[in-house]
Formats: sequence, structure tokens, C-alpha cells
Amino acid sequence: MPRENIATTTIARLARIPFWASSARRPIRPPQKALILKTCCLSQVMLATPMLAALARQFPQAQFDWAVSQWARPAVASNPRISELIHAGDASLRQASWVEIRELVSLIRHQGYDTCFIPSRSSLLSFIAWQAGIPQRVGLNLNGRGFAHTVAVRRPAGIVHESALYLALAEAVGVSPEIIDEAGMEFYPPDRDRLSVTERLVTELDWLGDRPLVLLHPGGGINPLRQDPGKQWPVARFVLLANHLARKHNAQIILVGNQSDLPRAAEIAGLTSSPPANWAGKISLGGLGALSELADLYVGSDSGPTHIAAAAGCPTLAIFGPSDPAVSGPFATKGAVAALHTSQPAGPLFDWQRGATAAEAAEAADRLLGAKVDAELRP
Repeated sequence: MPRENIATTTIARLARIPFWASSARRPIRPPQKALILKTCCLSQVMLATPMLAALARQFPQAQFDWAVSQWARPAVASNPRISELIHAGDASLRQASWVEIRELVSLIRHQGYDTCFIPSRSSLLSFIAWQAGIPQRVGLNLNGRGFAHTVAVRRPAGIVHESALYLALAEAVGVSPEIIDEAGMEFYPPDRDRLSVTERLVTELDWLGDRPLVLLHPGGGINPLRQDPGKQWPVARFVLLANHLARKHNAQIILVGNQSDLPRAAEIAGLTSSPPANWAGKISLGGLGALSELADLYVGSDSGPTHIAAAAGCPTLAIFGPSDPAVSGPFATKGAVAALHTSQPAGPLFDWQRGATAAEAAEAADRLLGAKVDAELRP
């Protein structure tokens, strides 16, 4: 499937004209059976969960399904607001063939949805919802990419953050401002993961809540849409931070991540003065969410796991490099979030030498740990 470019964007803008003419005459109807079409990637799916929360609160009798890739599925697999997950391929639809896209269209068409929410800047997703025969299609119309939407939402003035932009779709169908203001990221770990994590903490680490539990995620920046290891905070700084947390707070540190994070996690574990537990490659995203419900601090980059930890309520230190937390940082979470970011050009000009230092991270981590202790002592 080819990427969208200037030519396809121009075509989409022209194709928008007849849809605009017909949609102007259609009233907006409350959804009864709705599909959220946000297939990839993990962090972006997490950033769309506030929109789902707002819609579900405003329309409690409606059914909400989600079309999602296998890669991003863990973000919403246990969300009780979702009735059914629609399989949308293994990774990104940008990599799908037209045969696979037609199969997805057919699958969606047979579900009989009356409304589709498309929190993406994608002509392809607009096309899929239209071809699936969904009569009410609510989505972003930026740079002409939402050509087939019946409710085309432009970026509201002053809106920068992705989650706030997605919430504009909920506002467009009548969700109240009060519900919009209260909506935040959500993650629901499966109960089996909660039980498994609790058992591992006791049997493997003899951790009974008697000292701070700190999670370090050294990976990120790798997904089906983009390979950007430049997002990863340097190993040497993770080592310095881990040593600081162990020395000052007597923290039980656990390294987390998937199989691709194993080399960095192993390097960190081998260089720290008090070797941490290395669970990288040995814990699922559901397990990470369950672990985050118990942990006192999580430290990671701009990545899906960081959003999961924050949504689960863990005090979170998100270290941003070339990306901007004002655009894609954890949004309206249950726990405290601090973001470190040094504004500088993205892409090849980005340089971690001018990024967040270990000393800055240690100071932010101390504040988060101190705030959690204060909250627990407060009557």
C-alpha cells in the first residue's frame, strides 16, 4: 500500500467535494453501534482511549467496537468499554495489500455499524469506513485526508495534543464539555496478569511493598510505522539514574521491555552498582500495566509502554528526545506525570548531548517519589 503524499492528498481534497455537499444536509445522530477505526500504533491507540471514555459516558447504551492491529491490540484488549475487537492486520495498514484491505472492509460491513470514529489523518481509513457502508463517519479532516467523512472535524484553535484533538470527534457528536474535560487515558490489565505479577514480585524478588518499586524501560521508538531508536535515552544515563535511585531510595529496580529491548536492558543491568531485576522480554504489556499499578515510579521514553504505565496510575517520568510531550505525552492520567524535554530540531539534527541529563532525571524522579510518599501519608 503506497504512502500518502502530495498527489494523494490533492486527489483526496478534490474527492471531498461531493461528500461535503451531501453531509451538510445530514443531521448528526447519537451512535448506537459504533466502530473506532484506529489501528496503529501502540502509543497512538493509547492516546485515543480518552475519546472512547468520553463517548461511552455520554452514550452508555451504545456499543463500541475497535478495529486494531495485532501489534497495538494489547492497549485495548481488556478495556471494558469495548464490546468487540476487529482484527485489522498484524501491523500497519500502510503495509497491507489491497486484498487485505478489501477483506477488512467486508468484515466491517457485515457488523452493521451506524457510526465510525476515525481519530487519524488518513485518507485510507476514511476510504475503508466509506466502503464498509457506515452511514455516519466522524473523523479528522486535516490536509484533505478525511475526504469521505460525513462529520469532518477540523483542528480546533489552540489544540496541540493528540488526545485533545481526538476528543474533538466526541465533542462533534454531542458529548458534553464536562465529560470531555474529565476524560483521560485508560488501561485495564487482565486479572491474570495482576495475579502473575504479584506472585513474581514475592517469589522472585521477595518484594512486599517495604521499599519503593521502580520500573525502567530503556527501549521505545520501534513500531510498524517507524524505526526511530533516537528516541531512546542513552544507556549511560539510565545507569546513573538507577544507581541514584538504589542509593538514595533503596529502590527495587526492575528493567522492563520486549525482546528488542534485551540488549540495552542487559547492558544497564551489567553496569549498575546494585544489579536490578531484568524482566525485559519476560513480561507482557498487560503484565507491565499490572506492575505499574503497584510501582512507585516508571521511567521511559516517548513510547507505548510509557503511556500504559501512566494510564495505569503509576507516577511516570517520560523522557522525550526528538518528539514533543505537548503533542504526544501521557494525557490526563490517574497518576502524576513529569516530562523532560529539551526543545531542539527533530530528525538527524537531534542530539542527546543537549537532551535530558541524568541529573535532571534524578531530580524529577525524587520529586515524583516524594509526592507519592506525601500522598500516602496524607489522612
